[in-house]
Amino acid sequence: MPTNWRILMIVICVFLVASVTIGTIQLLSTPTEIFGPDFQGLPKQEFPR
Repeated sequence: MPTNWRILMIVICVFLVASVTIGTIQLLSTPTEIFGPDFQGLPKQEFPR
């Protein structure tokens, strides 16, 4: 039983590291125009009532 617990924790950690890596790559590949000086803000969303 302890062996299964260790394997499960290793798998969870591997998926966590993969998720952080993918998120970092996506943030680094975001076009710089979004954060540039011409950034006017996000469009206002209208929510139905």
